This record gives sequence, C-alpha cells and structure tokens, in this order.
Amino acid sequence: MRSLVVITKHCRPTRPGAKPAETTVTRYLSSLVPQCAQRFARLVRGHWGGCEIRNHWVRDALFEEDATRSKNLNLNGNLAVLRCALISLKIRHASHLSWPDLFEKSGIKPAIPYNLVCNNALK
Repeated sequence: MRSLVVITKHCRPTRPGAKPAETTVTRYLSSLVPQCAQRFARLVRGHWGGCEIRNHWVRDALFEEDATRSKNLNLNGNLAVLRCALISLKIRHASHLSWPDLFEKSGIKPAIPYNLVCNNALK
C-alpha cells in the first residue's frame, strides 16, 4: 500500500419529497504513489462506471437477470454463464453497436446471433 484515498460523496435529493441529502465516506487502498485527487477520482469513477454500465446494467436492464423467478440454482447459474458469454462476444466482435442496435439487427436477420456464437464473427 502506498496511499490511502478518502472520497466524500454528497448526494442531494433530485425530486421533491425524496429522502434528505446524505454524505458517505469511502476509503480505498492504492498501490499508486500519492498523486492529485482528480486522478484518483477518475480511476474510481472509471472502475465503478465500467462495472455498473458495461456489466451489471446490461445484465439487469437488457437481460432482466433480476426478474428471474426460477429457484433452480443450476438453471440460474447456466443462464448467468450464457449472459456473460454473450456480453463477451458482443464486446469482442460488435463493440461498435449498442445493445439495442444489436437486438434490432438480430431480430431482422437471425443469422447475426448465429454467426456471433458459432463463427465468432459479426456478419
């Protein structure tokens, strides 16, 4: 450990009647030498932005993973593996397309998802 980063976040309510403003303090240990605060802020935002937007949001909002009603652990685990594989394939071969665009193109031309999965190419 070379540095301790302490970030204080102030959250204001965005609409009337919402819960009051709150302040949270998070601490991070870093192997980087102490630097300017803006660099650490970018690193933390980039890490959480990447986790939440590129992974969790896709799994929750687009694949509706949280809406799964099955209690079968094997089924849920297998579906999670398939979702991860699809996310990986999209990043590798269709990163220039947004998820909605990819869904739309796949609906119009069913060969697209087939080629992504079987041939590892977007055709």
